[in-house]
Amino acid sequence: MKKKKVLYLMLTSLLIAFVSASYSLSHYININNLKLVTSAEMPYFRLSDKSIIDESKQASMTTNIPKVTESTKFVFKIIYKDKEVRNMVLEKHFNESSVLNSKSQAELNDLFKIQGYIVSSMSDHEVLFVNNSDRFSYNANRYFLGVYNNLVTIYKTNNNGDITAQKIFNSNVFSTDGKQLKYDFMAKDSGELQYVKIADLLEKDGLVVDLIKGRKYTKDSDTNKNVDVDEEYEKGEFNTPEKAFDYAMGLLKS
Repeated sequence: MKKKKVLYLMLTSLLIAFVSASYSLSHYININNLKLVTSAEMPYFRLSDKSIIDESKQASMTTNIPKVTESTKFVFKIIYKDKEVRNMVLEKHFNESSVLNSKSQAELNDLFKIQGYIVSSMSDHEVLFVNNSDRFSYNANRYFLGVYNNLVTIYKTNNNGDITAQKIFNSNVFSTDGKQLKYDFMAKDSGELQYVKIADLLEKDGLVVDLIKGRKYTKDSDTNKNVDVDEEYEKGEFNTPEKAFDYAMGLLKS
């Protein structure tokens, strides 16, 4: 009986000593901003400065954030109410350029926000930009006005409705006497250029939103139907680049 009491007393003393030691160690770790870590080289634990560990983790996380490299591929999609299309103009331009090299996702979002695009997914190999529009897509083989580098631009769609060509609008197709010269959608600009800047249109109610997001109305049931001029202007899509140019000239004068 006496031996049992001695044993209980010893166990109780050991328990109290263990709890006290644990509390003391925890208190010491907290007041010294330490952290218990394992060593990868040897099977033991050690105490290390917590702030150093946290900074190391943060540096590691920052290093692992994907950024654009020279081999990164860019894909631009517009998701309309009725259809998903590719903006091949932007794809061609940026896949052949180094201007986006080393950019992070946040920097890319900031660069393309005026054009309505955000990064949907990103890796070192590919960046997918998406423009989620609450509008309707443009018909095949038509011309319409949009935004490119903060300037009003005339775009062209192909048989699938994908955007395949563009020309930044300018008014240098007029001679000095005011006579309009032949408008060539594919020709390079020369002489004194006059652009319509998005900043100049910000005060016009809803116009910039229309240029960025697309047409408000649904597509014609017969996409081969040639709509009259008034209907073309109402819907904002045109059978010829000359008509799109005339529409842009109206923006310049208004």
